[in-house]
Amino acid sequence: MTMTAAEIRLKQNPILTNLLLGLGQGTMIAERLFPRLPQALSSVTLAQLGDERLRRYNLRRAPGAPTKRVHIKYDGKTYAVDQYSVEVPLPRELLREADDSRKLNVGNYLDISRIAMATANDVLGLDYEIEVATLATTAGTYAAGHVLALAGGTKWSAATGTPVTDILAAADVIRKKIGKRPNRLTLSADAFSALRTNAEVKGYLPSTNLGPASIEQLKTILNLAEIVVGDAVWIDETDTGRDVWGNNAILAYVPNIGGSGSADISLAEPGFGFTNVIEGHPFAEAPYYDNGLKSWVYGATFERRPNVAYNTAAFLFTNPK
Repeated sequence: MTMTAAEIRLKQNPILTNLLLGLGQGTMIAERLFPRLPQALSSVTLAQLGDERLRRYNLRRAPGAPTKRVHIKYDGKTYAVDQYSVEVPLPRELLREADDSRKLNVGNYLDISRIAMATANDVLGLDYEIEVATLATTAGTYAAGHVLALAGGTKWSAATGTPVTDILAAADVIRKKIGKRPNRLTLSADAFSALRTNAEVKGYLPSTNLGPASIEQLKTILNLAEIVVGDAVWIDETDTGRDVWGNNAILAYVPNIGGSGSADISLAEPGFGFTNVIEGHPFAEAPYYDNGLKSWVYGATFERRPNVAYNTAAFLFTNPK
């Protein structure tokens, strides 16, 4: 037996209320650090440029002499995507309860498809967030000299910690490597807490500012266009909640890649990284009825892979709190 779209509805009623209470999720920021680069195929070759623009050449020429010619070197790198899929079954018993709601004459309703797809989308999004966070918080991802492990009195949570000095120094390290100042600071929840209450930071604030520094104030102090905080959590096999971004801060140059970016973009912008994504993903699969489960099954698929482009365009701070 098949059901029409109109029949796949979950009416809101007191019987089901306790079944629909779900947990929220903190802000996910993976795409703010590794922006999407849409592509049409499962793999694409991009031209990653060398450092010719940062070198000095003898450009003076005498009349009639040859003009200095600069040869651009680039590596043609092939980037592939991985496929991630999830299914969310909704038992037909749930639909039977929905039939009872009609007898209660409840006007409001929740779309059962929305419940299933929101769950699938959240699961895929969290998996992506964890993958990007793992890549961005691993010391081996960065160039030599682009990682600072904080401990003891150097932690930003310590009275003697100096995050403003640390971040401005790291910005200069990046600038001297890529010719651009970093424009984004990505903070875990712990790093944000340590930074905004730090004594050195408060020294830059007006004496009338009694509370912690705001994000706007931090942007001014640190000369940054954007500061983002990752509040997302995940629950491990011991049912313990953990911060996806751990106890870390990442200073990086992140180029603006529009949602309509094309697959033939040349990486002339020295960005830290990006995410290759198949156009239109993640997408919802057509729901189907599984006789064995006696459930309607909703699926979603996400084909993507985060990649580091220039490991000199970012700087990692570990254990700031």
